[in-house]
Amino acid sequence: MTAAGLILSVVGVLPVAAAVWYWLQRFHRGRRILQFSRTAPIDLVLTTSSVTAAVHGVPANRPLTGYGQVRAVASCVRALASLYPRKNVNIHLSGFIRNRLDRDLVVLGGPAKNEAAAAMLDDFLLAHDLQRFSFDDVADTLEIADHDRHFEVKDFDPRITDGYPANDHGLIIVTYHHGKSGRRYRSILCAGFTTYGTAASAEYLFGDLVRLSARRFAERTGIRSPRRSHAFVIVVSARFSRGECTEVRLVFGQALRHREATG
Repeated sequence: MTAAGLILSVVGVLPVAAAVWYWLQRFHRGRRILQFSRTAPIDLVLTTSSVTAAVHGVPANRPLTGYGQVRAVASCVRALASLYPRKNVNIHLSGFIRNRLDRDLVVLGGPAKNEAAAAMLDDFLLAHDLQRFSFDDVADTLEIADHDRHFEVKDFDPRITDGYPANDHGLIIVTYHHGKSGRRYRSILCAGFTTYGTAASAEYLFGDLVRLSARRFAERTGIRSPRRSHAFVIVVSARFSRGECTEVRLVFGQALRHREATG
């Protein structure tokens, strides 16, 4: 092979090598943030917004979920297909859960209508050392206090027009729990005061944060580079135009400490 041919061969390989390197970096970044098990199934729980009777056809009950939950599922599944292609995803509506939630878990929606979210938040409060934490998606209040840091949203008004909010807050909790076997599994909650805030929080986590390097993650969130079994809470503020998200801003981020056992 001539020198010119060798140079052309190398030049031709460089874009492919660069693409592979970029994909591997992105793959590693996403897995470092999410930290799901490699192959165990994941349970994805959506909020059951209501149950109605069918208008046409067989008069069976129809459990319904919100628009935001559907958007959130799309964001989550898209990330899982890219980062964990071997994982099976079991999708549940919160009122119709078919198995024990004792493996990797993603919950979409708040505790008002999602029993899995309420149970996860109870476990979250027991497991982590926070001075105060409350999330009420009926009264539209959120408070997080961790020693010298405090964040609060009180009597939030999403400014509904024609059924659409103008703005909302989204809560992201990334933590872990122990399954029936004692093995540690990931637990993630994405919720808003409205279904649109739920979508915004899920899209921010599964679409934006999983792409960041450790340095950029720390710069954006104020949370140090994620380590094994890390946990953190993030709050985003989102703006909407007739249901479409036009802006998402991170307004609070905090790493979480595991509560020390007592007694």
